[in-house]
Amino acid sequence: MAPRVDEKYREEINKARIELENLVKSKEFSAPDFLRLAYASQFTIANSHHDDNAGNTTSTDDATKKKTQSPNNNSLKTIAKIKANHPIITYPDLYQLAGIVAVKELGGLDIEFVPGRTESLISPDESCLPDVKQIPAELRDVFRKVEISDPKHIVALYGGLKLATAGAQGANLKLDNSYFVDLVDKKKDLSPAEKALLDDPEFHNCVRCYATHKEDFFEDYEEAHKKLADLGLPYSAFIKSTLEKSASQVKKVLGAQKAVGVGVAVAAAVVILSFFYVINRRTAKHSPHQFQ
Repeated sequence: MAPRVDEKYREEINKARIELENLVKSKEFSAPDFLRLAYASQFTIANSHHDDNAGNTTSTDDATKKKTQSPNNNSLKTIAKIKANHPIITYPDLYQLAGIVAVKELGGLDIEFVPGRTESLISPDESCLPDVKQIPAELRDVFRKVEISDPKHIVALYGGLKLATAGAQGANLKLDNSYFVDLVDKKKDLSPAEKALLDDPEFHNCVRCYATHKEDFFEDYEEAHKKLADLGLPYSAFIKSTLEKSASQVKKVLGAQKAVGVGVAVAAAVVILSFFYVINRRTAKHSPHQFQ
């Protein structure tokens, strides 16, 4: 079941966020590692569900071996320590919170975090991530598993993935459009995936756009990251989050208006419209398949 996201849960989320921010700022842990962990978590869960639906199984020995060999061990241990401090927070929530903290540290984007992911003991596996050997069709396939098919979202997230997997060099990089500027000018030593980004017409248009328009990259990356991070959230979490934001706006309206009756009417309209907006938006943009 999904966690009960009440005031206590949100307090623990805020405390965990501070711990994650302090780790990154103190250089005890790199932001790219947290970002990679957040990506890997979503692709791993999606891949697990895809295998289940296809009738594939993985033995316990294979799963243990994969976890032991995972380069994410240090980051997993770090998250486990934070989990011990805040046991009511689910691991999937912590993984995505770490990713959002990393994005802000790397490029300044302050992406909204919606808590409420169902607990899962599936360890993030980086072998599920898109890699540099994939051709256009393979890139589309691996992103389709996490319900991302728009070329601009694939390209934007690939840019983030390059930073997240840059190793020690990644600590000195920023999450901006510089990768695409370099990619456009790059003439040799291209990986198959980079060739795919330049040779595929749809991908190529996005690369060119991001290389010349930084704000377009920021806008599309934020949208793509949130779409990936929110995959698997129960509808109730989105509804609750939207209603809470609406209620906050309502309080501001009521505080600013002397005519309380008018304020209440406006408040009710905001809440109702927000409720239906969320339902329609989630139904249109996501399949009914949730990671429960």
